[in-house]
Amino acid sequence: MLYRKIKKEELDNFYQAKFSYYRKVGGYCAITICVLEILYFITDCQLYGRFASETLIPRLSVLLPLAIFCVLAPRIKSYKQGVFLYYLIPHAAMWSTIWAIYHLENRDFAREGFIVMHFAFLAIGMAMPLIYHIPFHLLLLFNIYISNCFNHYEHYDMMITLAFPLVLGVFVMLTIIENTYADAYLTKQQLETNSVSDRLTGIYNRFIMNEITGSRSEKFKLRANDLFILMLDIDHFKDVNDNYGHEAGDEILKFVALQIKSQIYKTDYVIRWGGEEFIVLLVDYDDETAFNLAEKLRNDIKTIDNEICPITISIGFSKYNNVDTYKEAIDKSDQALYYAKEHGRDQVIKYEDL
Repeated sequence: MLYRKIKKEELDNFYQAKFSYYRKVGGYCAITICVLEILYFITDCQLYGRFASETLIPRLSVLLPLAIFCVLAPRIKSYKQGVFLYYLIPHAAMWSTIWAIYHLENRDFAREGFIVMHFAFLAIGMAMPLIYHIPFHLLLLFNIYISNCFNHYEHYDMMITLAFPLVLGVFVMLTIIENTYADAYLTKQQLETNSVSDRLTGIYNRFIMNEITGSRSEKFKLRANDLFILMLDIDHFKDVNDNYGHEAGDEILKFVALQIKSQIYKTDYVIRWGGEEFIVLLVDYDDETAFNLAEKLRNDIKTIDNEICPITISIGFSKYNNVDTYKEAIDKSDQALYYAKEHGRDQVIKYEDL
């Protein structure tokens, strides 16, 4: 059911987002599980009718995995790493309980303790992929089986009978939670996409700059040895709208955007800057390759039939120097574009040549 909502190649991002969203819940639940495990010492004292010194160390043994969890949990970023750490806690609490039960004469309440453990797994499982949760949860049944070899539970058959529907119930609940989060995840993804996408052309709009520049420095934070900025403008675009209509103008804009997208890499960015202006960020190009691409774009848009009317573009070209803000860098391309339009249009002008 989940696979119908989330594309297979997006599952890793989805599970990471789910882990980031629920990790605090899982963390607090892990701590609560350990605290409750220690507090069960009070129940041991009630069963003995005195201070149950025999079960004190077993109950306190859960402090060691809790300490490991508290040290490592803040450093864990990936759900693939977190899955082992987070499930360590309910399993540690499980064996702390089994160790304490070993010293109890009355073991009738063991099944109630094991039932509580299922809810511990439910709480931890909220942050984890269901496919990862299933084997870790099924280990709980294996724990009961192993511990019965030396604890010899009087109602062992009932423990197993009660455990299976609880395990199934937890699986159903986690499936519902995972699919509910999938709906929220997809909605969030769509909102984020819409906020930085131009509705007409499907390329980025200028708000993408908030993501690819530092908010304080206003410099590009793209990892690139060399970054080039192209500013494109459709020559005499007003004449297209006046002579052929605004719908034809929209088709021209989509045609230009498509031509740009078809010739750049996934690591590059094409942005509708406003009206008939586009910005292209070329990541990790050398000077000659970037300039040749600009010339090819200019020539292809001029020669390929767009089914509306012949058009040309002017391009301002500059190299980002890692010192300027993105606004200063774009301004350099804008100056080169202005020069191209003032000196005949249908050409590529380098800012460095001005």
